[in-house]
Order: sequence, then C-alpha cells, then structure tokens
Amino acid sequence: MKRNLRHQVRRIGAWALALAGAGFLNLHGCTIVGIPNSNGNDANVNDNNNANDNGTNGGENVPLKEAKLIIEHNATDEDTGFQGAIDGEGWDRLDITGPAGVVLTIQGRGSLATHGLTELFFETVEPENTEAPIEDVLAVLPEWQYTIEGSTVDGNRTTGVAVLNQRIPAGPVLLTPAEGAIVPAANLVMSWSPMTQILTGEPVIILRYQLIVEKDEEPHSRAIGKIGMSLFVPASVTRVTVPNEFLEPGTAYKWEGLAVEDGGNQTLSSSEFATE
Repeated sequence: MKRNLRHQVRRIGAWALALAGAGFLNLHGCTIVGIPNSNGNDANVNDNNNANDNGTNGGENVPLKEAKLIIEHNATDEDTGFQGAIDGEGWDRLDITGPAGVVLTIQGRGSLATHGLTELFFETVEPENTEAPIEDVLAVLPEWQYTIEGSTVDGNRTTGVAVLNQRIPAGPVLLTPAEGAIVPAANLVMSWSPMTQILTGEPVIILRYQLIVEKDEEPHSRAIGKIGMSLFVPASVTRVTVPNEFLEPGTAYKWEGLAVEDGGNQTLSSSEFATE
C-alpha cells in the first residue's frame, strides 16, 4: 500500500540520520539533507550554503500552496515516523526550520536543478517502537510552527508554515473482512471501529478516515503505483462497500484503515484478505 506496505524493511540505523544529522540522501537530482549537527550547521552543507544564504533575500514572495508536517503511527506494526507534503511554484531549494534551527534542507541539483520542483511528499524511516520509543521519535521534531522557505527558479522567495502537534490517534480496529478471510468478490463491505482518543487515552477529534485497498503484487517495473483504491470518508463513516468493478476473483489483497485527527496526524491498522 501507499505507506506501510511500501516499507517492509525497518532499518533503525537509518533513523540515526534524523537523530544525529549524520548524512544526506541523493534522490533523482534532489539532495535531501539531514538535521543540523551540534554546531548548528548541517553535516553535509558548507557555511556558504546554509539556511541564511538560500537565495531568498530578494524578489517577490510566493506562498507555498501546501506546507504540512505530520506524524504517522502504525498500530499493527507498532512503528512511528514523520511525513511531509509541500507544493509550490518551481522552487530549487527549501529549508524547513524549527525551534532549534534548520531540520531539513531540500535542494535541486544536476540537470533538473534549473527546471524547478513543485510537489514533494516525503516520509522518514519508521523505527519499531521497541527499538526507538515513541517519546524518542517525537523529540526529534517537537510541537512547533515550522517555517518552510526557499528560492524559486525565477529568483523569487517562497514561504509556508507547517504546524506540527503530537496528538497521535489510536488505530482503528479493522472489523470486516477478518484477517486472512476469503470473501466473495462482489458487494464486499469493509468496516472498522470509530476512534475517540489518542494513544495516551485523552479524547481526540477525528477529522476523517482513509481506506486503502491494494492488490498484493510486486510493483510494475515502470508504471508508478499498484492496482488499488484509496478514499477519504468523513468521521461519521466507518464502513464502505467496495465497487464490484475493482475486486478480481481468486486474488489476494492488503488493506489499511487510517484515523486522521484534526491536526493531520494519523494512525493506521493493516490486514489482508483474498477473494473466492
């Protein structure tokens, strides 16, 4: 599926990048740089390329269309991480800044650098809670209004604010189909229990639920995505009838139900079934 099922391998060592700022990741012409080191500068960006010299001092200010940071918890696998979503007008560098300074820098490099980036979704490694307790993960990014700012390819400045809270909803209990069930391919009803509290027991306002159903198969070698369906429903809805056109006979599927609280944080529960 879009989230947990894409990340079957959990590597606690990779999480050290976020905890210690120990490196960076090159991704298709884009450099994603880790959290600052102890002297306040990123471990992989020199002093001439830090957040105070990101090309944002002049030009028109263009607000980002989307600037979000959230926490995702997996109630089934018991792991936790962060996700971010950014959308803007052709930027070439962005700095995400929190109470202690820059926590992440994203910069275009190579042949795509002058072309400009627009939409970006990222998520961190999600260490198992037995190896990295939730409180340790949350200490990496405290509750804050994180500024996201940088430069556009036409010399302007782009900015946004991502508000992060640490309310993590409890995971929905998946009711039907049961784990491992073999069900008819027609008129399948998928249901889950409503959520009313966060992991620590306090009440929470659920904004919506998300249902993801995906065919259990290897990704296509070229096409992005698998055969699947994903939809958001209001908090009052806890059951969905799957379109008959979607499910195939004799096929294995994996599915997730996510509870999304009103600050954006989400918790998923996962299961699997097959059709007759």
